[in-house]
Amino acid sequence: MKAHRFEHAGAVFEIVFERAPEGWVAHIRRADSATTHVIGFPDGPGYDPSDVRGSLIVGCEAAIPTLTWITPTRH
Repeated sequence: MKAHRFEHAGAVFEIVFERAPEGWVAHIRRADSATTHVIGFPDGPGYDPSDVRGSLIVGCEAAIPTLTWITPTRH
């Protein structure tokens, strides 16, 4: 599935989608961060089977404000 780029609150994000046996996996990366968040979307209720990509994009964009983009430190 084609990747998706969008802007939210002045930051640019890219989502790469991957099909897994149990559903879809979205890898969300902010352009200025090395951090990638992975969100799973299991098969079943929750997304429109006639527009899977659109449904996944909406879910990922809704999750952005809840994700932390602080770079991890090494101790």
